[in-house]
Amino acid sequence: MEILKLNVDARDFSGKGSARQARMGGSIPGILYGGGKDPASLSINLREFDTLVHGKGGEHAVVELQCEDSNVQGPALVKAVQHHPVRDTIMHADFQRINLDEAIKTVVPIVLVGRAAGQVEGGVVDHTLREIEVECKALEVPDKIEVDITALNIGDRLHLSDLTIPESVTLLTELSRTVATVHQPRVVEEAVTEEEGVEGEEGSAEGEEGADGTTPAGDSESSDS
Repeated sequence: MEILKLNVDARDFSGKGSARQARMGGSIPGILYGGGKDPASLSINLREFDTLVHGKGGEHAVVELQCEDSNVQGPALVKAVQHHPVRDTIMHADFQRINLDEAIKTVVPIVLVGRAAGQVEGGVVDHTLREIEVECKALEVPDKIEVDITALNIGDRLHLSDLTIPESVTLLTELSRTVATVHQPRVVEEAVTEEEGVEGEEGSAEGEEGADGTTPAGDSESSDS
């Protein structure tokens, strides 16, 4: 994985409304921790960070923090990105200090490649596992794991144990997990539903006839007398 540069500022957001003011100014607050140092509050340019996480780096990118504060500057891993629940804009970011010579734990996206044979027959691909957890040195983290699904037929399952993982990477996710399946499309049997509706209407009509079109036996005897 390529290490990407990210310019940040060390800033205290403890004041009331300071984080909101930063967002109004085009920045987002962040936190940097780990590495045997005290946590540091950060101010990050939203546009620059948004470009980074939606580009090659992703939301678990390895970055080189550029800052005048020596307590902040250095390699770090993006650990978490908080989004607005409605607008989906980035609101906050967590970073963890790392040593490029030591193994780290992170997640890597799984990307399906190709068109499954079962899709040609009308099947549907269900991509159930989209990320895996791995452990390796920061610069050896794969940008993504690509999986060729062209041989999958309807009813086939692709498990994590079927994937090819680089030798330098230790896989932490269970090998038994299903990555993707190809299944028949779920079709609603409209004929059955319509038949049930007709039966319901007939039953209702019979009930109404019994209630309105039939003279009770007691009333008939009274009228004859």
